[in-house]
Amino acid sequence: MNSSKIINSILLLFLTTTISLSQAPPPTPVEVALVEEKVLKRPVSFVGNVVPFKRSVIASEVEGLVSKFLVYEGQFVKEGDVLVEFKTSTLEIKLKEAKASKQEAASRYNLAKNNLKRVKDLYDKGVASIQELQDAESEKNAWYARLIQQKSQIEQDEYNLSVSSIKAPFSGYVVVKYTEVGQWVQEGGPILELIEIDRLKIVINIPENYIGKLKVEDRVIVNFDALPDIRIEAKVDSIVPQADSESRTFPVRIILDNKDYLIKSGMVARASFLIGNEQPVILVPKDAIVEFNKNKMVYVVNNGSAQPVPVIPGFAFEDLIQVTGQISKGQQVVIRGNERLRPNQPVKVINSIDKSSES
Repeated sequence: MNSSKIINSILLLFLTTTISLSQAPPPTPVEVALVEEKVLKRPVSFVGNVVPFKRSVIASEVEGLVSKFLVYEGQFVKEGDVLVEFKTSTLEIKLKEAKASKQEAASRYNLAKNNLKRVKDLYDKGVASIQELQDAESEKNAWYARLIQQKSQIEQDEYNLSVSSIKAPFSGYVVVKYTEVGQWVQEGGPILELIEIDRLKIVINIPENYIGKLKVEDRVIVNFDALPDIRIEAKVDSIVPQADSESRTFPVRIILDNKDYLIKSGMVARASFLIGNEQPVILVPKDAIVEFNKNKMVYVVNNGSAQPVPVIPGFAFEDLIQVTGQISKGQQVVIRGNERLRPNQPVKVINSIDKSSES
């Protein structure tokens, strides 16, 4: 009886094991490539500042009383948006007076012109004197000059009215207000400060012992202390050939696109340049890098399973990219099929690519 129970138990265990083995998913097919090691220049990092691509203190072209301030600090405005309006009643009165004066000058000029013609006819007949002719011509010229003056005054008054509404010269953010409603602003007085940050400048001060190793268009990787998930590969835009007399550093400028406005003016930036001494570096195919919970990693094939290894990407070299992490030359990293892998998932290598032999 006991032996029968034992046999039945063994049979049940065998059947259970067989069923579980038959239900286990097969290993995931993947393509892999070998980790490479090459001797390349070491990246050297410097700290810099983020500055706006454009910065402008908007000034008033006319003096007057602020009647409306239509924006606030931190507001985004588009090019052409009205920012501030001045009280225009005084300007409108001046324009009316100038138009009235112009009309009078035009009328008096026509009279003086007709009078000159009449006096000239009399002079030709010997009736009018040379003095009368000269006086008539002087009067005509005087009213003509007055007419031109009033036309210019009207143009100036119309222009002053047009600029009594101050508009944004470019799209950007209002960062400082220098006046308020009810304040009197002098001609040329500051109204507000506007910055453009859909593009940004990164200004890095490079020591003189490194500046000779840099040139325009050199690649650079930029990171931000406040935005650890952002890593941007850019190029050197310009190198100012004038060192600071105290620090002996040269300003190097980098231009970045910032269409989503995540990067803010004034942030600390860290820029890495390939200008250091040569050293061995680890390279993997770009396709090997995947993101998990905002962290970069690669899957290394070890004993038939995919082992995740966190890495920090560096400079790219065609289809390879430099990485830092617990990874070494000759290991196999997954480059196809890694998008849906999970840690320690069984894998089957169906193709192995040696990038070093391709190059």
